[in-house]
Amino acid sequence: MTAIGKLGIVAGAGELPLHIMRACEAAGRPFFVVAVDEFARTFDASVPHVRNPISKVGRALAAMKRNACVDVVFAGKLQRPDGQRAKLRPDFGGLLFLARLFGTLERSDDRLHRTIVNMMAKRGMRVVSPLEVVPELTAKAGCLTVTQPAATMRAAFGQALALAKEHGATKQGQAVVVDGSVVMAREGREGTDAMLASLSGGTANGILVKAMAPGQLMTMDPPAIGVETVENAARAGLKGILVEAERSVVVDAARVRARADELGLFVCAEAA
Repeated sequence: MTAIGKLGIVAGAGELPLHIMRACEAAGRPFFVVAVDEFARTFDASVPHVRNPISKVGRALAAMKRNACVDVVFAGKLQRPDGQRAKLRPDFGGLLFLARLFGTLERSDDRLHRTIVNMMAKRGMRVVSPLEVVPELTAKAGCLTVTQPAATMRAAFGQALALAKEHGATKQGQAVVVDGSVVMAREGREGTDAMLASLSGGTANGILVKAMAPGQLMTMDPPAIGVETVENAARAGLKGILVEAERSVVVDAARVRARADELGLFVCAEAA
């Protein structure tokens, strides 16, 4: 991890924010956390942070600027505001953000991401990928687990990743469940976990596949898996997980490996 300037961590749900914080501490890199109220865990008072509703964009930007953040990383699961879990009372910065977002022709998540990046840049902050901040999180080509896919399944990895990217081009999500050459389920706005929960009884040789969407901004929302993904895939009756090598995040690879082997699932990565 390269220690260059203070890192702002926009924390959503899950374990990824904690891993980035620990990496900063190990490298001696100062950091400041903006915990998104609707999704992030509660942080101890010893962690330099503020809590911020997702709609208070101006307040979040001001907090990171005030705390001299140079780089900003988005870590953890975030969902678009739905008016239920998220309280939609935007501050002035939030109104500007929404005006810029909805003043464009495209309402995709990638457009949302680019709007965020541009707003950060205008305030002198650079949005970086979790993979740049903590390269150890990168999914390396090959199989992480002792459990291995069948030869016929491994031979179809390229096609499986192509199917994930084909779905990614629709701008609905990065993940699919495939059985051979057939797509059994597609990720929607609700996310990977919801897609897996929708599967009843599994498939004969189903696998979860996650890949970067074509044209996706590299610094925002890389495909990610963790222990929870493994458990949900097992619950859905799948045989394993395939992610795009070098462009995906594996949160706590040791725990992912151990849990997947315990449940009899393979976890592999391959270049698309």
